[in-house]
Amino acid sequence: MWQSIITATSVEQVLALLAEYGPEARIINGGTDLIIEIENRMHSPKVVIDVSRIDGLNSIRLKDGVFHLGAGVTHNQAAVHPELVEQAFPLASACWQVGSPQIRNRATIAGNLVTASPAGDTIPALVALGARVILESQARGKREVALEEFILGVRRTVLEPDELVTEVSVPALKENEAGTFLKLGLRQGAAISVANVAVVLG
Repeated sequence: MWQSIITATSVEQVLALLAEYGPEARIINGGTDLIIEIENRMHSPKVVIDVSRIDGLNSIRLKDGVFHLGAGVTHNQAAVHPELVEQAFPLASACWQVGSPQIRNRATIAGNLVTASPAGDTIPALVALGARVILESQARGKREVALEEFILGVRRTVLEPDELVTEVSVPALKENEAGTFLKLGLRQGAAISVANVAVVLG
């Protein structure tokens, strides 16, 4: 179990803490994956940094044909967002099918990507849509990585110990494009995916 938990109030504070603690720190927002991982001793962080109170991290903006999703955007926010439903349907559909209402209200899309689980429902939807992940660190500044390059394998990403995911950018579907998301689970509701697929056609 962690030794301390810090509630951050700005991205700059988080980056400073990550620079100080590196691999001994873990970021928490929804906590639906991290708490289980800590309980199962997959991680033993010295410090847990809570980013859920940072202004702007839960914003969804559409600019020049691209959605900008802050790292605090939850699955439920995305699932019911009118513009995402209309112009990024595979993502909205994937978010709607994640877990239970309680999980959708807490779990974040960025957290789903950082966990990099093969059962992560938003991952195929975001890859199909051409999403990119924005990472920031105090030492190296900001970088942008295509999602298919961000995830290296099962629970492995290119995220460095001093980096924070601050945003996920998602191109909106063009007028001549359509897409969807399908999921196979072992039960009707709140199921972990056995298989999932997303497609965008134009």
